[in-house]
Amino acid sequence: MRLVWVLLGFALSTAVLVDVWLTIFHPDAEGPIAATVRRLVWRAVSLAGRHRDPPRRTALVLAGPVVVTATFLLWVVVLVVGTALLVWPYLDAYRTADGVVARDFNDALYYAGGTLTVLGYGDITPDTGLLKLFSVILGAVGFAMFTALVTYLIQLVGGLELRNRLALAVYDQTREQDGAGLLLRSLTEEGVDAAVQRCRDWAASLREVEDTTRRYPLVALTFRPRRPDYDLEPALEHLAEATAVALLAGCHQPWRALRLSAEELAHALLRLQDTIARRYLPDIQQAPEHGRQLLQQLRERITEQTGCRAMSVDDELAGHVVSRSLEFSDTLRAWAAPGVRLHDRRSPR
Repeated sequence: MRLVWVLLGFALSTAVLVDVWLTIFHPDAEGPIAATVRRLVWRAVSLAGRHRDPPRRTALVLAGPVVVTATFLLWVVVLVVGTALLVWPYLDAYRTADGVVARDFNDALYYAGGTLTVLGYGDITPDTGLLKLFSVILGAVGFAMFTALVTYLIQLVGGLELRNRLALAVYDQTREQDGAGLLLRSLTEEGVDAAVQRCRDWAASLREVEDTTRRYPLVALTFRPRRPDYDLEPALEHLAEATAVALLAGCHQPWRALRLSAEELAHALLRLQDTIARRYLPDIQQAPEHGRQLLQQLRERITEQTGCRAMSVDDELAGHVVSRSLEFSDTLRAWAAPGVRLHDRRSPR
């Protein structure tokens, strides 16, 4: 029976440490425990938000903090229990401060919790050299784990700042228009150089958000802002429209200089969409027919606002951006709770 408890404790402790390592230290992975907690909490708060009349964002605003808190607590509790199971069969080699042999599982839990949190009071101590070494290793593991958790929180906050900065910037830029209108206005009023710089700035911001989303999946959608102007999804819709317009415009002589930066923006946008889809969404099937319709509307809009009559070019990358972005946005709408439903996508004017 002693072996059973030891193996069970070893399995629990190893599972937690591997999950922490995958979630915090691996740039392209998320531990199964952390991923399960994230999905369950989001499902619970989404259902809570749906059943409010009218639907409200309040429950979803709490989702991110609840996910982080629940994940950290689960890690700590399971690790303490696993360590206690490792220690419990050998309690006859531990003494309390008054010399009494520690005997029950409560003593093992107390010892494991105090050692792992580096708060041990020394009132339960091992007698043998091997168990003393084990105590030192436990303290080192606990200290390293809590340091990693604090570092993770700091980096998570930094990632949220990058996401919010992008969302708010695009919201302010498109307050009186959509993404296509913003790019066309930049071309006609500011010139192609300003439009090139705008595309490059957007691409740089998208790459930063993609990198933090890949490393910290909570950044993308689970941490919901209370104010809708900080939502990432409408910003991505506007940027998809702006990207398609930039790609189409860059195919024509007056704006050839725009093409390279438009392609850079397109690849950055598609990469972020793929990263979010892998973490949150089922397989996305493109909608080519709807994409062709929107692409034709954008061509007509460019012709109308710029006077350029040569807008019949069939740009493969622009078509891919439009069809992918349409299905991506529709899938997000189906995934999100009504309380945080995305802004209605505006038809090109």
